[in-house]
Amino acid sequence: MKKLIAVIIVLVIMLSGCSEKKIIVDNTETAPSSNNQKPIALPEDKPQSPKELKNDTDSNILDSIDTANSPFEKGYYDYQGTINNNMPIYMSVYPLGKDLVGSYFYESQRKELNLKGKAGEKEIILYEYDETGKKTGVFRGTMSTVDKIEGTWSRADNKKSYPFTLSLVSILPGAEYGKRYAVAINGASDQDVEEFVRKIQSYVLNQNKEQLSKEIKYPITIKIDDKATTIEDKDEFIKNYDKIFHPKYKQAITRAITKYMFANWQGVMFGTGTDNIWINEVTDTNGNSRLMIIAINN
Repeated sequence: MKKLIAVIIVLVIMLSGCSEKKIIVDNTETAPSSNNQKPIALPEDKPQSPKELKNDTDSNILDSIDTANSPFEKGYYDYQGTINNNMPIYMSVYPLGKDLVGSYFYESQRKELNLKGKAGEKEIILYEYDETGKKTGVFRGTMSTVDKIEGTWSRADNKKSYPFTLSLVSILPGAEYGKRYAVAINGASDQDVEEFVRKIQSYVLNQNKEQLSKEIKYPITIKIDDKATTIEDKDEFIKNYDKIFHPKYKQAITRAITKYMFANWQGVMFGTGTDNIWINEVTDTNGNSRLMIIAINN
């Protein structure tokens, strides 16, 4: 009988120990339950999707960057560079509050990807997003000045990464965000300006002399046979069209980037080097204004 009682006592102690251990494990997953209610999930154990977790990680990385000494000041900073030394890209960024926002595109595709990140005194991180808001990659770089940024571009899934380098080509200092061309053109949006330039570019590409001649403010001085010549009207422009848009100049204009264009009080320029076209708002005798070509540098 005494042996039986001893066995029972040992079993009770063992069961009590297992029960206590189970309660401790449960407490790491749910709040204690009472009155037969279902366990309540603790706030820190709220399930998160992989995307949410990734965003939290991104936020932690960005929060670690001290933006107080960022070299970027109000305005647009335009860059040209490469990814993997063989993929040309164009990028424009703008310091908006503590963030650095903007976009970039590959020269071969010319499809913009949005950028958002932060810059410190030496460090810069920019996450890229497609038109749906999906993160597609990240630039992690360093800089001694804003003139040159170097680092690594990685795909969002980290399965591929390549070196990148960016060189500053122009700055639009003091420009308001979303109004990069307002220094010259107040009556048209940035989108209007870029659409007008694309229209001009298509006229040149398709040899549409008649339509192009209607977009010019006359008289206009253009180089013909290496001599500055004043063109008085559209008929004279059409007559000299092939001398104005000679093969080298036509190629420069049709290949020119129609975004991130340089602007100052004189107007907006698109083209490469000394081969360019300038546009601005022109007011006619009736007081109506519209975008027109004001200079053709060939």
